[in-house]
Amino acid sequence: MAASHPWRALWKEHCARSMPVYRVLVPDSVPHSVRAAWSARGYSTGASRQTGPMRLLRNPGETRNLIRSNLVFKGLTGAGAAGTGIAGLSTLGVSLAADAVATGGLVTTGVFAVLTGVTGGVTGTTYLRDPKRLSKKDRQKAQEARWITPATLGYVPGGRSAQDTDEQRLFHLAVTLAARIAATRSWTHPVLSDHVARVDLDSIIGTLGVRLAELCEVRIQLEEMRDSAEAGRVAAYLRRLAGAFASVADRVVSMHEYLEHLRSLDAQLIALDHSERTREMGERVLDVVARTAGDDVVGTHFRDLNLEAESHAESIQQLLGELDETADEFDDLDSRIAQAAKGLPER
Repeated sequence: MAASHPWRALWKEHCARSMPVYRVLVPDSVPHSVRAAWSARGYSTGASRQTGPMRLLRNPGETRNLIRSNLVFKGLTGAGAAGTGIAGLSTLGVSLAADAVATGGLVTTGVFAVLTGVTGGVTGTTYLRDPKRLSKKDRQKAQEARWITPATLGYVPGGRSAQDTDEQRLFHLAVTLAARIAATRSWTHPVLSDHVARVDLDSIIGTLGVRLAELCEVRIQLEEMRDSAEAGRVAAYLRRLAGAFASVADRVVSMHEYLEHLRSLDAQLIALDHSERTREMGERVLDVVARTAGDDVVGTHFRDLNLEAESHAESIQQLLGELDETADEFDDLDSRIAQAAKGLPER
């Protein structure tokens, strides 16, 4: 494990100042139905969904089945069965006491039984189709799940007694890179949807974890045999393991290069989004300008109406003046008629 390998510089840059806290599921260790149920519950089982220490350290309860639909199904069905049993026992007691069949009690018991059956059918169907549900078989399979943790790769926390391994550091780097790849804009952009569908990031990291766990286990066993009579052969085996480790490290370095490519693509996608927004804003500006031009036409129309209104106002003012003159003439006519009437001889 050469000290000059680029993965060490990457680990110092991205992981040296953080505690190795991860819990990555080996995908092939449980069936798809179990993984789907855990995904529906929001468990961080894959490398790309390692979100934080508090989320990872708590016990996720992968085998639990006490979910809402289960409680509703068992609670309502149990209550209905209890009600049916109480009604049936009451009916039986009344029938024995009266030495006759209690028809009303039988009807009540039948109604309770029908309601219980309908309720059990509806809630039971919901329970069986619940995406978070684990069947009995799935719960057994869930207990066989294999996880890659720092302890799996030889990490021992603590002060002076703390221990770490290159395998753990390399996998810590891989998990960190996977989470950052999944967080890039490109990884969730529709442009790369077909590409992302072909890259099973969690499966890749899970396989790397399995290989590193095997390398760590064998390397520790070989180092315990260094002082044996087969020291030469042990050294040769360790060199072969170092070559295999370097191969895995090259894959992790390739992941970092892939992350850098995605970040470059992020910048291009941001520029593309900005250009699309600029184009959309240009279309909106053209729309507003076009509507403003329409407003100018309306303004011209109003100006024409104003000229017409002014013309009508002048005509009306002239007409009012003529009416005033006519009224004055009528007033003079009345006074002249009155004077003429005074000059007439009385009869």
